[in-house]
Amino acid sequence: MSDENETPTPETTPIDAPQPQEEAAVEEPARLGPLSRLTGTLLSPGETFADVNRKPTWLAPMIIAVITVIASALFFNWRVHPNWEEIVRTQVKKQVEKTNQNIPEEQMQQRIKIGSTIAKFYPIVGAIVTPIYYVVLAGIFALGLMLIQAKTTFKKILSVVAWTLASMGILGTIVMMASLMVRDEEGLRNIDPTQPGGIVPTNVGVFLPSGASAVIKALASSIDIFTIWKFGLFTSGFAAIAGSRKITTGKTATVVFGFWAVLVVITVCWAAIFG
Repeated sequence: MSDENETPTPETTPIDAPQPQEEAAVEEPARLGPLSRLTGTLLSPGETFADVNRKPTWLAPMIIAVITVIASALFFNWRVHPNWEEIVRTQVKKQVEKTNQNIPEEQMQQRIKIGSTIAKFYPIVGAIVTPIYYVVLAGIFALGLMLIQAKTTFKKILSVVAWTLASMGILGTIVMMASLMVRDEEGLRNIDPTQPGGIVPTNVGVFLPSGASAVIKALASSIDIFTIWKFGLFTSGFAAIAGSRKITTGKTATVVFGFWAVLVVITVCWAAIFG
């Protein structure tokens, strides 16, 4: 007579018997805090992005970025005191002359009013647009990384984008503030807020003569120290979170700088059409 307590062998185990579940992977905690990630993105990107790979976060850098955008815009308005109505008027007239249009004065005034109102509320507009921009940019890079078969997640990609842009945003704001503080009143009056490349002298465009064509200016302004640094950080960050040793920095550089090249072409074409 068989023993009722006999342990069933694999042959006698019912097919529908519950199978042992694999132990869920435990997410490794982050080793760097928000401040360390913020500075480490610029000073030690390898260590920082490795930490992002362990524990991706995006809310903290987005909040930091929004605060930076608001602070930057408020400082610019305080220091420069731009006459937005006159600036918008000049831009509208240039567009009208470029397209050889004849628009009624009432319609001209309406455009100026709308443009100057938006410009005056730029801190609020920038705060709203910044998180959207981060998500859209992360989505574009996600498609590019998908093409090179990276094994990562959208959250990690968004984390790399957010920490990189937040860090570069703070650095750019500091440089912008320093640049404005050393200018005299005449230099401040000559600033064109619609040409941000001329506010901070970090691109080739600032060395061009005032009579250079819009296309040349657009191309030269695209060659910017901060832009190259930023896209270099994207390259190393995406390689760190790619999830495969086959995805090297060379492959992620193809995605990142390929996107940059497309942006440059669009910028130059826009300048050629609209001046």
